[in-house]
Amino acid sequence: MFLSLPKIWFNFIHSNFLVYNICWEDSDIDRELLQINAQTELLTITSAGCNVLNYLLDSPKSIHCIDINPKQTALLEFKVALIIKGDHKVFFEFFGKGQSKDYKEVYKVIREHLSTSSQSFWDTHIKYFDPRRNGLFYNGGSGLFARFLNRTIDKKELRKVIDKLIHETNKGTRNELFKSIEAKLWSGIQRIIWKSPLILSLAGVPKSQREAIGDINEFMKQSLRHVFVEQSASSNYFWRVYLEGSFTTECCPDYLKKENFELLRSNIDKLHISTGGISSFLSKTNKIITHAVLLDYMDWLVGNNETELKEHWKKLLQKTKPDSKFLFRTAYPNVDFIPEFVNSKINIQQIDEDWIAKNDRVGTYSGTYLGNVL
Repeated sequence: MFLSLPKIWFNFIHSNFLVYNICWEDSDIDRELLQINAQTELLTITSAGCNVLNYLLDSPKSIHCIDINPKQTALLEFKVALIIKGDHKVFFEFFGKGQSKDYKEVYKVIREHLSTSSQSFWDTHIKYFDPRRNGLFYNGGSGLFARFLNRTIDKKELRKVIDKLIHETNKGTRNELFKSIEAKLWSGIQRIIWKSPLILSLAGVPKSQREAIGDINEFMKQSLRHVFVEQSASSNYFWRVYLEGSFTTECCPDYLKKENFELLRSNIDKLHISTGGISSFLSKTNKIITHAVLLDYMDWLVGNNETELKEHWKKLLQKTKPDSKFLFRTAYPNVDFIPEFVNSKINIQQIDEDWIAKNDRVGTYSGTYLGNVL
């Protein structure tokens, strides 16, 4: 069977790129819903490692993070090495500002603390942190998407209005500012480009999610209205880092804050990192999982690998116990894709949409769900 051009491009991006340079799920939501504690054995997908490190601040018993993409593993290993061997100033330069003039020298110090595959990746990609190359947040797959976003904003001369929108405290004024740029942002060729598989693949959006969302332009208009108008974007580090190129000490993930650095370091030995699939990990581990954060992983399997979807749930249920919790997000309007046998073993509830709209600073999923094992 011949692959389509979008599929070939998507596979190329996810086989050759660091796709996510930050996590694109709001971990404050996760921590509120999961109530992580000293008895928590948590399984999650690595992604960019931001949320994994935020969970560590709740001092769980252990966190097991896995990712099929070794580049994502390399990013988290780099963060862990700097936590162990560096200080907060250096750590924030690399992962708060996304760049350091001393990036080569620092890498030489921490390189030996990385796995062989991660060394191979950073040996050729440590220039991501070079200030002359725009820094980490404008490199990798999502970094290229961010560059395209900013180029569009500048070409349409929307930068000044967006800067005002980010810091405006009055909701009515935010609404007027948003209305003034809304039509321009989606006008012309951008109406086509924003929903192009070639562009969305850079941001890690698979075909299944594009199809589930439907009219992506309209979906994103509504999502951005929630994020930039209904909420206040001044504390929204997810969108600000791509619009501004770096985090600030006031607007950044909790794991990057100076007051949390020593707590993070004291808990770092509770973190276990591996590369591979969820099914493979579950087949090998003897751990009983009390909490699992599956991100939007099931969306990737729906309509693409139903057999693997069922197999994952079977193995997940074998490694959990009553009251174990599953948290996941989806671009689909409902969770009819969940295998029937799962619904008899887990009580799955959608989190109140109004509460999510008010609190979720990302705003790119149709639903957030929490499941409790019966």
